[in-house]
Amino acid sequence: MLKTTLNVMCGLVLSVVSVQVFALENGADSAALGAEGTMAGAMPPTGLYFLTYFQDYSADKMVDNHGRSSIPDFNLDVNALVFRMVWMTDKTFLGGQLGFYGIQPMISMRLNAAGMSDRDKGLADTSVAALLAWHKGNHHFGIALEGVLPTGDYDKDHLANIGKNYYTGRPLFAYTYMNQYMDLSAKFSYSINGKNDDTNYRSGQYAAVDYNIGYHVSPALTVGLQGYALKQATDDKINSAKIEDNKAQVIAYGPAIAYHPSKQWSIEGKYLIEDQVENRTKGRNIGLKFVWSF
Repeated sequence: MLKTTLNVMCGLVLSVVSVQVFALENGADSAALGAEGTMAGAMPPTGLYFLTYFQDYSADKMVDNHGRSSIPDFNLDVNALVFRMVWMTDKTFLGGQLGFYGIQPMISMRLNAAGMSDRDKGLADTSVAALLAWHKGNHHFGIALEGVLPTGDYDKDHLANIGKNYYTGRPLFAYTYMNQYMDLSAKFSYSINGKNDDTNYRSGQYAAVDYNIGYHVSPALTVGLQGYALKQATDDKINSAKIEDNKAQVIAYGPAIAYHPSKQWSIEGKYLIEDQVENRTKGRNIGLKFVWSF
């Protein structure tokens, strides 16, 4: 359950076009689409865990409500290195194990649009959360309440921004069914965004899911299909006025492989292609995830 605009736009300020061209402010969301895969709902036992994510997202299109290119000469490259610390306590609540996590992304972004170009890099928005985890035989699931804090660099007059400049509240639910043959996992989230006070823009609410369908080649090796989907549920607003017919959506899919040689560490990789895109960037996402147990 991770946050960042890893696979995403990280805050594009595209002043060269009207806000109606894309959904969510400047085409950007803060969900960590594609970050989770195998064992997404299987929280670890009591202890401290360090996770490192790397994502390389690139897109050569910003598309409109009909999936057509909406900004000429568009190109976006985002490299994100994300550090996540998870603390699973020995306390329980409602029968679930209590845990906490914090996430800090480091992002480098390069953007070209309509003959203009810009870049930004540094620490992006920080996330913190509390979670509860349950284990019932082959079924594993957890819930969390995540807050995204506007700690990243932001300037409304810049073309590229790695921060959003608004708060986001995000309830999450993750589930895994795992036996000796397969891993079926999904992480669901719903994002509720605050207003950007510098622009008087409020991005709409949206639902997102990461999914994994994996086959255990061996006890340590899993291969399968992974991906993500996003669907915007409410309209964006600027100066409290709704922006109609510009809600974002995307579906992504691709091959993935995970290697879990021991309880101390694991590594996972994936290559995802975006499809069925509306009112946001369309591209591809390469992701790596490394987990280490203290």
